[in-house]
Amino acid sequence: MLPLLIGAAGAAVLLGLVFTLRASPNVPAELPGWPSLGFLYLQLLRSALSRKKAPADLKGKPIQVKLIAPAAFSTSRYAAFLKLVGYKAVPPQVPFSYPFVESFRLAMLAMSHRDFPFNVLGAVLARNSSTMSRAIASDETLTYTASVDPNYVRNAKGHIEIQIVCTGSDSKGDVVWCNSLTVIVINPKAKRGDGASKVAEAPPAWQLLANLAVPGNAGRAYGALSGDRNPIHLSALTSRLFGFSRPIAHAMYLVARLEAELANAGYVAKPYPAVFETEFKRPTPLPAKLQAVVSPAAQPALQCAVLTSTGEKDVILGRLYSK
Repeated sequence: MLPLLIGAAGAAVLLGLVFTLRASPNVPAELPGWPSLGFLYLQLLRSALSRKKAPADLKGKPIQVKLIAPAAFSTSRYAAFLKLVGYKAVPPQVPFSYPFVESFRLAMLAMSHRDFPFNVLGAVLARNSSTMSRAIASDETLTYTASVDPNYVRNAKGHIEIQIVCTGSDSKGDVVWCNSLTVIVINPKAKRGDGASKVAEAPPAWQLLANLAVPGNAGRAYGALSGDRNPIHLSALTSRLFGFSRPIAHAMYLVARLEAELANAGYVAKPYPAVFETEFKRPTPLPAKLQAVVSPAAQPALQCAVLTSTGEKDVILGRLYSK
């Protein structure tokens, strides 16, 4: 009798788990504070298991998730971030790439919304643009929003591009930080080599900022800060599910490493409003050795990049400029 009861209880638990995961994502439009990781990953799993169909006209529904109360920067997360990405000293203002770490949980909730028609597991990043209207102090509080641009774009290679926009507003209601991230949802039916070929431009005259050693656990370390635990970043075992033999570095982690080396060398945004744009050229299997470089002569924008260890291939191309 006892084994029968235990078996029935186990079956009930398993059935409850199945129903929990098969339910539609339940993402509120407003949150009183940051979502717990348990709630966040539950919505992501529900979204991944639900049937998705992209609209034929690539016109989606507006999606926005926001905090209804201002949030302070986590002092422990901020300190861990500065150490992880290589700042030699605490910068006088918050870097462009840090509010992204705080707000990416909202972005993931927006992408797990029931009205979001794509499964982003295994998706890759194409480019990012971060704008600050003024310097932001680390003891400020910001009110965050994350939204999905409903106008999806099919690029030349047949993949879908999605714009995820995160903003941070100060106590006056002014948007002081705005980040636009382009996510690519891979179309498995797209043929390799599709798209118009581009004429290669001569690279700038780069100067070495620093040699970057990127450890094998960088994906797990950055994911622990941002909440972005996409399987392609975690281990060789999980990344193989998406066609990578080794874990891949977070593109935004490499952006933060580049920004840190710019700051270490004295290159900062001035005057405000200022923009830090980056384009992601190729994935970086971990562990890796890379180069952070800059072209001081480039005008009006300061050009910078992350290159492979030999300096022969672009990993990330960046531009820092005032508007």
